[in-house]
Amino acid sequence: MSGMRAVLAAAVDDARLAPEGRVTAVYPALAAVDPALLAAAVHPLGGTPEAAGNVDAPFILMSVAKPFVLALAVDTVGTERVVGLTGMTATGLAFNDPDAIRRSPDGRTNPMVNPGAITAASLLGDGDVRAGEARMRAGLSAFAGRDLAADPVMVEAIHATNQRNRLLAGLLDERGLLGCALEDALHLYTFQSCVGLRVADLARMGAVLAGGGLDPVTGARTVSAEAADVALRAMALAGLYEASHTWMAAVGVPAKSGIAGGLVMIAPGRAALAAYSPGLDDAGNPVRAQEVARALAPVLNDSQ
Repeated sequence: MSGMRAVLAAAVDDARLAPEGRVTAVYPALAAVDPALLAAAVHPLGGTPEAAGNVDAPFILMSVAKPFVLALAVDTVGTERVVGLTGMTATGLAFNDPDAIRRSPDGRTNPMVNPGAITAASLLGDGDVRAGEARMRAGLSAFAGRDLAADPVMVEAIHATNQRNRLLAGLLDERGLLGCALEDALHLYTFQSCVGLRVADLARMGAVLAGGGLDPVTGARTVSAEAADVALRAMALAGLYEASHTWMAAVGVPAKSGIAGGLVMIAPGRAALAAYSPGLDDAGNPVRAQEVARALAPVLNDSQ
C-alpha cells in the first residue's frame, strides 16, 4: 500500500468514529441516503490518485458545483461582470437565507452561497438556457475528465421543492442581478446541483483548480488560471458557509461543501481531496468528510 493510500485509509477509518451528523431535510429527495456512507479520494498534481471507503457510492454535487461553475462563468463573461453581479462578501448567514440579499445595499453576496451561485449559473448561456445547460455540462465533464450528467429524477424532485431558491431568485431578479430569465436561472442552478459523480471524479475536478486550471492527467487547459484563482478565493471566503472563517483559521486549506454530503479541498499547486459523507452539521457541512479533510490538510500541503 502506498504512503498516501495508507494515510487516506487511516483517515477514513478514524472519521467513521465521529458522529454521523444528520442527512439534509432541505430536499426530501436526499433524505433516504444512508448516513453511514463515507468515501475519500486524493488527486495529486504529480503522482497516483488514491481512494478509500465507499468509493463506488454515487452522489450529486449540490453546492460543491459552485466553485467549478463560478470558474466557467468567469471564462464565459469575465471576472468583472461575474463578481460585479454576485459580490464577494461573507454573509455570516445560512447558505439559503434571503436576508443575505435584503441586508446587502445592492443585493450582492458571494458565489459560494445560493444567491450568488444562482447568479453565476445564470451567466453561462447569455440568455439561452439550453446553451447554458450545454456549457455547464461540458464544463463540469471537462473538470472530471469524463462525461457527467444531471440526474433527471433529482432535477424534477428538487424543482418541485425549491421554494427557497425561487424566493432567492425573485429577490435577485428584482435587483437586476440575473443574467437570464428567472425560471431559466433556477433551472441552470438546479441542473448544476444535480450532476452526479463519485468521489474520485470530484478529486480530479479539484485537482484542476489546484493546478491553476490545467487537467492533472492530460495537461490540457480546462479553465483559465484567472478563473481557477477566482474560484479558490471564493472558496476561502465562504466555501463552508458561516463556518468558513473558523475552517480557514484552523485548517488553512480552501474547501467547498454541499448538502448532499460532498466536500472538495484544494491545496494549490499540490493536490485536491474529495470526501463524501451525507450526514451534516448545523451549518450544512458534511461531518465525517470534514474529519477526513482536517486529517489530510497537512499531508496535502507537504505533498510536494
